[in-house]
Amino acid sequence: MAEKEGKSEKVQYLNLTVQSLSLFLISYYLLYLISGLSVLYISYDFDIPARLYINKLHFDLPDDSPLWTTDAIISILMVTPVSSFVLGILIIFIFMIAQQRKTWMLFISIWLFLQAFNLTFGLLIENLITQTGLVKVAREMKIKSPMMILTVGISVFLLIKSGIFAAKFLYSHLEEHLVATKRTRKITALYFFFIPWLIGSGIILSFTGNSLEIKDLMLTGFMLVLLLPSFFVNSPEIRKSFIFNNKVTIILVLVAISISFAFYNILKDGISF
Repeated sequence: MAEKEGKSEKVQYLNLTVQSLSLFLISYYLLYLISGLSVLYISYDFDIPARLYINKLHFDLPDDSPLWTTDAIISILMVTPVSSFVLGILIIFIFMIAQQRKTWMLFISIWLFLQAFNLTFGLLIENLITQTGLVKVAREMKIKSPMMILTVGISVFLLIKSGIFAAKFLYSHLEEHLVATKRTRKITALYFFFIPWLIGSGIILSFTGNSLEIKDLMLTGFMLVLLLPSFFVNSPEIRKSFIFNNKVTIILVLVAISISFAFYNILKDGISF
C-alpha cells in the first residue's frame, strides 16, 4: 500500500512539473508577443520603424534621429513594463472572479503573473544595470542617479513580495497533502517553480542561438528572485483547494510544443507593422 501511494505521489509530482513547464512556456510566449506587439504599434504611431525578433526588438533608426522625441522615448520604452504590470494584475483578478476554475487556469495565471512582474521590475533592474532602455526614459524625465539606485532596491523588494504572493496563492489552492508541511511545500516549490523555470529558461534561451546577450541571462536570472520565496512561505490558513487534474497534461504539452515552434518560425526573421 505504501509503495503504491509513493508511486502515485511521484506520478502526481511528474504531472505537476510537466504541466507547470508547459504553462511556463505558453505564458512567456503570450506575454512576449503581447508586449512586443504593443511596442510595435506605439512605434508605428510615432513613425519609428521597429522589428520584433525572438529575443529583442530592433529600432531601425539612429539614436540621434529627430523622430526620437521625449514623448516617443517615454511612450515606446514604457510600453513593455506598463503593459506587463497591468496584465499581471488583470490575470489574477480574472481568475479570482471566474465562475469555473481549473488547476491549469490557476497555473497559467500564476506564471503569467510572475512573467509579467519580471518583465516589469526585473526589466527595470536589468536596464538600469546595463544602462539601456528605461535609462533613456529616466534621463528624459531628469531622474538622478541616486533615485535610480533606490529604484533598483525597490524593484528587488517588489520582486520578492510578488514571489511571496504567487507562492501563497498557489498553496492556497493546491490539495492539502502537497502543502501540509514545510517539507512538502519545498518539494512542491521545487517541482512547480524551480524545475520548470530551469528547463523552460534553457529552452527559451536556446531559441536565441548566436543572438544570445547578457541582458537575456540577467532577465532570466531575476525570475529566480521571484521564485525563491516559494521555498520559505507558509501555507495560508484560508484555503480553496482544487483537485489536481492529470488528464490535461498531454494536451498542455502539445499546446506548448505547437506554440514554441510557431513562435520560433514567426519571429526568427522578425515581424513589423
